[in-house]
Amino acid sequence: MITVGKTRLPWAVYHVERLGIKLHVSFSSETQMPLKVVESTGLTHDGPMGEQLADSRFILVEDRAYYKIQRIDRFLEEGQDFVIRIIENVELSSKRSLQRLSQKDSNVTQDITCLLGSIQSRSKKQHRVVFFKDDDGREIRVVRLSRKV
Repeated sequence: MITVGKTRLPWAVYHVERLGIKLHVSFSSETQMPLKVVESTGLTHDGPMGEQLADSRFILVEDRAYYKIQRIDRFLEEGQDFVIRIIENVELSSKRSLQRLSQKDSNVTQDITCLLGSIQSRSKKQHRVVFFKDDDGREIRVVRLSRKV
């Protein structure tokens, strides 16, 4: 998000005193160049923008605002690789720990498969969730499907 004072971008209202735009970018690690850029105003929800960047040739890497259970189930069915950070209050059920080689300096604290969401809105498929600590010791959870790494 790029924010500016209220007189700079009058068409991009974000907050009473702030204006903002967001750039959603797909990036190619092979060419080290952006593949596609989609811009939106600060009030536009990120989820629909992520749909425009989906491409089965690449791994989607997205933050919490892009997370939606039905979308993740669809990615699994379509073979779209992804890593999406999930919010802390997403319920995880039917958990199964995955066997993994322990690495001395790894930040990974848990690696499981589970169903995502509450009884009212639960994923239809099991998904892999990896828990790890960031450099400040905060726990981060990501749901992932990646056959390429």
